[in-house]
Amino acid sequence: MVWVNGDKLANIKSFEAKVTAEYDDVKIAGEFGTDSKYMGYSLEGTMTLHKIDSKVAKLVADGFKTGKMPSVTIVSGLDDPDALGMEKVEIDGVKFTELALAKWEIGQTVEEEVPFKAKSFKYLELV
Repeated sequence: MVWVNGDKLANIKSFEAKVTAEYDDVKIAGEFGTDSKYMGYSLEGTMTLHKIDSKVAKLVADGFKTGKMPSVTIVSGLDDPDALGMEKVEIDGVKFTELALAKWEIGQTVEEEVPFKAKSFKYLELV
């Protein structure tokens, strides 16, 4: 399940969000190897939706034209009946990086991929 600004997306097909560590290489005097210093992280992901409405376009289209992107929070919840509970993560400071203006094929179900970058995350529930 996925919620965007508190609204559940019933048309979600898949969701991925990942954190990638960012390091600077550090040369140490007297050593041949290169060490690494952690400098922070980047967070990005993609939602894939069954195209049944224009929710994403309504949320971000004006931001692309005006430069004032909306404040977006995404919550992802993975609920497996065989697991010990639901794993939920909140992703804050979400900025959508693309908006598909048109993508379709006659006789095919239409999907919408929505890539994003984000500022921070926190687990709300762990299994």
